[in-house]
Amino acid sequence: MEKRFRALRFIGTVYKVLGAITAIVTILGAIGICLTAAAGGAALDQFGNQNQALGGLLGGLVGGVLIAIVTLLYGSAIAISLYALGEGVYLAISVEENTRMTAQLLQPKPPMPNQ
Repeated sequence: MEKRFRALRFIGTVYKVLGAITAIVTILGAIGICLTAAAGGAALDQFGNQNQALGGLLGGLVGGVLIAIVTLLYGSAIAISLYALGEGVYLAISVEENTRMTAQLLQPKPPMPNQ
């Protein structure tokens, strides 16, 4: 059986790769936020003190960890959505292939010619 829908297969693969890249960038970004918060806690503490509405929550390592957790949650949701979209494209292709194969199997067979 020939491979059909090459463009859809390509699009599905692109979405899956984008999902994997997003997951990697999200993890690296969260680690970078934690390291930046640990190294530059004083700068974040000043930012928290200038904005009294935040109550100094963003200052120091605790604020960095909270921001990293939010980044991980948001980034992982996007990464999973992109990967699931790619899998959905492959699912649609598989349903079409199975339906086509079933329709071919249900066709009546031509009678055998007499020899």
